[in-house]
Amino acid sequence: MKSKRVKDYFLKDKIMKNRVCLIVLILGLISCNSKYIEKPENLIQEDQMIEVIYDLSVLEAIKSSNPVLLENNQIDPYTYIYKKYKIDSLQFAQSNAYYASNLKKYRKMYSEVEQMIQDKKIEADSLLQKENSRFEKPLVKSKDSLGNPKKILTSEK
Repeated sequence: MKSKRVKDYFLKDKIMKNRVCLIVLILGLISCNSKYIEKPENLIQEDQMIEVIYDLSVLEAIKSSNPVLLENNQIDPYTYIYKKYKIDSLQFAQSNAYYASNLKKYRKMYSEVEQMIQDKKIEADSLLQKENSRFEKPLVKSKDSLGNPKKILTSEK
């Protein structure tokens, strides 16, 4: 059973490497060409492409930090994205290549993705802090019999 899971993991890893190689190859071919590539017919709109890149970034981060989580839920990041946004791998690759051919626009898109990540991190941190504060006991200062706060004596060296 375990050997099947290991084989499945390496098969998925191999598929992922093939996809990454395909994207790198496309980007490499584009970077050698000084002209912008022609706009594909089924171009993913810029706003949606930013969301796709953001979601892929999050899923890849989860995959690298806790691969068992995605594995147990049988989630492949790219397959999930394709289904969520109703796109296919060719449409994604062509759209990615098109946006990458305009480096200024591509950098701007990735800056927006980075900002989204920072915003979500701040939001998650504040939610985590609120959740943790619910479980912390409030600091109650003890009072003496007259209702005055007790003084805590510390030994000085």
